[in-house]
This record gives sequence, structure tokens and C-alpha cells, in this order.
Amino acid sequence: MMLPAVRTLIAAALLSLAPAASARDTAFPAMSEEALAPKTAPRGHDVTVIVFSDYGCPYCKKLHGTLVQLLARDPKVRIVWRDWPIFGEPSLLAARAAIASQWQGKHAAFNAAMFAQPGRVTEASVQAAAKAAGVDWARLQQDIKARGKEIDTVIGRSNAGAKALEFQGTPGLLIGNARFGGAASLTQLMEAVAQARKDGVG
Repeated sequence: MMLPAVRTLIAAALLSLAPAASARDTAFPAMSEEALAPKTAPRGHDVTVIVFSDYGCPYCKKLHGTLVQLLARDPKVRIVWRDWPIFGEPSLLAARAAIASQWQGKHAAFNAAMFAQPGRVTEASVQAAAKAAGVDWARLQQDIKARGKEIDTVIGRSNAGAKALEFQGTPGLLIGNARFGGAASLTQLMEAVAQARKDGVG
């Protein structure tokens, strides 16, 4: 679905929350450039895919595999992971852990481990994913506690952005001026990335 005014929507919803950003990203700085939003950012990237997801969402798990394929096909795509925990307290725990795992340089591994797990998200499954990813659980808990306000602010901004984009649930994606709800196919993602490049919307 195309949203020509999508940047205006985000700017209006997040103006009071957004941190400073470059001119290139002034329309949606809180979505694409916020420091604590985890990113997969290859050198020389020219298109950003913003993903709103919940670790408890089965469609998000499916989409994650498609995003892995997209990254393998296109080395100039960056992904910004916007944790949007809408499936309750276990999802919120997982989101906080995911954001905090960055301080150990383990987000990519933790993110992959969480999406690889079958079944519902629980505290035990989050701990298991952390262990599989090589995350120090005790240190993770310390980071979540010490920087809890920052983490929850990032999650709150993701929630506001998802509502501004009128997503009805997870997953939700923003690529240039294209918005997708649900587990988009690899073909859809590649076409949206190509269009973003054509439009000069990185």
C-alpha cells in the first residue's frame, strides 16, 4: 500500500518525541535514526526498511526469515527494528531484552534466536534465547534496570509511530513511501526497495 504522505503522518505524531536528526531524516527521525532502536546497517546502505514487530507474533517470525533473504540478496538495505510488544507482558520483557542486548553487541544474535523459537514467548524462552545468543543474562538485567527509562521511551515511540502509520497489528513495515501490514513476501519487499531507490527515499 502506498502512502505518499507517510512522512508527514509520522512527523505530526512524533514531533514532540523525536530527537535531533539530519535533514535527510527530519520527517521521521524517531523512526529511522533513534539511537537505541536496534539496526542492521551494512556499510553503504541506501534504503531503510523499518520493521514493527513482536516476538510473540507468528507472522513476525515468518517475516524475519524473509528479511534475512532480503539482506542476503541486497547488501545495501538497512533494517531498523522497532519493537512493538502488543502481545502482553512476556512480549514487553522480550522487547526490553532485545534493546538492552545491544550493549553487549549481541542484538543480531538475540533477535535471530528469539524469532527461531517455537511457541509462545515466556521469561524462560527469553532466557533461552539469550543463552543461545551468548548474552550475559545477569548483565542484561542490570542494563535493563539502569537504562529502563530510555528503553521504555524507545518502545513508546515505536508504539506511537505504529499508530501514526495506522498499523492494525504486527508485523508492519515501512519502506520509502510503501507501507505493508503482515508478512510481506520477498518479491514485495524487493519491489518496494527498488521503488524507494527510484524515488530517492532512503
